Amino acid sequence: MDESCISIYESIKEEIQKMKIDKLIIIIGLIMPILINLLISWELSKGVIDHIPMAVVDYDDSQLSRQIIQYFSDNDSFDLAYYADNQEALQSLIDESKVKVGMVIPERFSEEVTSLQSPSILMLYDGSHMSITSVAKAKASEILMTIRTGAAIKQLEGRLNMTEEEAYHTGMPISFESRTLYNPARNFAYFMLPGYGTMVCQTGIALTAVLCINLIIGTNQKRDVLGYTIGKIIFYGTMGSIAIITNILAQIVLFKLPFRGSFIIAIILSIALAFAVSSLSIAVSSWIKNRVTAMAVIGLMIIPNSVMIGYTWPIMSMVPFYKIYAKTIPYYYYGDNIRNLFLKGNVTNLGGDIGFLILFTLSMLFIAIMGIYAGPNIKPREVFKKWNYSLEAFRKK
Repeated sequence: MDESCISIYESIKEEIQKMKIDKLIIIIGLIMPILINLLISWELSKGVIDHIPMAVVDYDDSQLSRQIIQYFSDNDSFDLAYYADNQEALQSLIDESKVKVGMVIPERFSEEVTSLQSPSILMLYDGSHMSITSVAKAKASEILMTIRTGAAIKQLEGRLNMTEEEAYHTGMPISFESRTLYNPARNFAYFMLPGYGTMVCQTGIALTAVLCINLIIGTNQKRDVLGYTIGKIIFYGTMGSIAIITNILAQIVLFKLPFRGSFIIAIILSIALAFAVSSLSIAVSSWIKNRVTAMAVIGLMIIPNSVMIGYTWPIMSMVPFYKIYAKTIPYYYYGDNIRNLFLKGNVTNLGGDIGFLILFTLSMLFIAIMGIYAGPNIKPREVFKKWNYSLEAFRKK
């Protein structure tokens, strides 16, 4: 076995020895990400937002207005919590976050409907929580459109003596049909969990790997440094891969998320991402000698990934700079792909995306090696001795 292979082997062995002594490595890098993902998956397992607290002001107090209120009360999306006396009281309920939706039915509402006028129902939404607002608007629109169509048909039947079918086609001359593909139930868990769990895992990889490079003053052969660095990437890339793949299995087996793609492709993508993230952390570790600063830097680079690569907020709506910057982040080549594997069953540019992650890993390996050699006579600490917390335990041979 040549010297480079020995260095890789001893570098991995050093991390295993560290892990035996410092249990935080395996806790932060492997156990905590899996537990956090289980908790998040459990929290979002319901998948849909329902029982949104709602208040109503009924100035009309007619049979029709009470029927409309009943429609909302019977719908699981809403929880009719308050009947307010006036719009000011309703506004106060929203201001105090006691309700998220308000409905105001005006005076003479039923009379205007009967006389074929077009009265308006006012809907108020608490825009401070956009997820709730989006669901509430969609559900309220469905209910109100159904009521409006039914009222129009009844008017045509009564006034023009039309049959129900004739009245329907007259009142609705254009038919709209819509289908939501891949996630027809609009399940929030299906949208978030596939990639969100990996975000937690990659944070664990980053925070443990960023502390792994240990440096002392001395000299060493370039070959040793190469093997030493590769060993670190292999160790933390493998640990991260286990965490990510375990998370995917938990989502499929325990929480029954639909998975329509190839599990082999999911494994390959997960390994490629884990190695890219571990190499990035090791590159940061080799250049920033202060451990606290290194952890802060890698945290700022990793934690905002979900937003910056378009997983939660679409890139198409970002400013031009971020559209370019997002493509330099490893998670950009994973997030949408893993969600597509879950929901669509395919990946559009697998070769190119994996190719980027491999190239990124190699680039970070080079940067890490340059970081180790950047200081005067700096080399890796002796990787062939047993791990010890004390800096004095590592000395030049």
